[in-house]
Amino acid sequence: MAEELFALLTEAKTVYLQEVKIYGKQYCRYVEDFVNSHRYIDCNNAVCRNCHEMNIHIVKGLLTDCPHLIQPLFSAPSLSFEECMELKRKYDTSELASSDCNPAKFSFLSFDCSLSREQLAGIVSCANTYHLFCSSVTIDDMESLFSCKRGFSLRVNSVRRVAILFDALLEHSFIQAQWQTVLSKGKFLRTKDGKGFVSATSLSSALSAMRNGMTSAAYAIKRTVDELRWCQ
Repeated sequence: MAEELFALLTEAKTVYLQEVKIYGKQYCRYVEDFVNSHRYIDCNNAVCRNCHEMNIHIVKGLLTDCPHLIQPLFSAPSLSFEECMELKRKYDTSELASSDCNPAKFSFLSFDCSLSREQLAGIVSCANTYHLFCSSVTIDDMESLFSCKRGFSLRVNSVRRVAILFDALLEHSFIQAQWQTVLSKGKFLRTKDGKGFVSATSLSSALSAMRNGMTSAAYAIKRTVDELRWCQ
């Protein structure tokens, strides 16, 4: 059973990299198509069929309920058997596997990015140097943010500087165009007073204001993002 689960996740990773990362297929469509194309096996043995049905159900649950775990793992250079088993363990013991996580209600949020650790480190340095957030951030924080980890949020010190950072990332094709919507729907950015969340409208207004009055910090943020192109 474990070997087949590993094989399915390995194939899911290959298809993800090709269809989602290269050709821009929507993540939710990728999940539906992958599961539907692997629903049946060419075997009449009841034990084998039950085993496969259980495995494809696990894969569907992982892809649907845990994109914040799946996407970084699938974007990594390799995927090991041990990593797959650890992923299943997290899924089995996580609240994400409860009935409260109805896939039909889940909105697939993704920046469609695959930033390296070095690139994330550059973003961390930029965020801390120019005080984008109310407290210092780490690479783990940025991994959670860019993988759209549910329940994760950061308190924003300067909405304008955050907006120019994401706009620069879009300019260099590090993220997709709907970043404002993703940040808003995911409630990943809290207001400075911590009483609410930064909306897509606020991000759009902040970006327009910053573009109309670029500061030295804004130019420095854009330069930092430009240099990320040369990171591995």
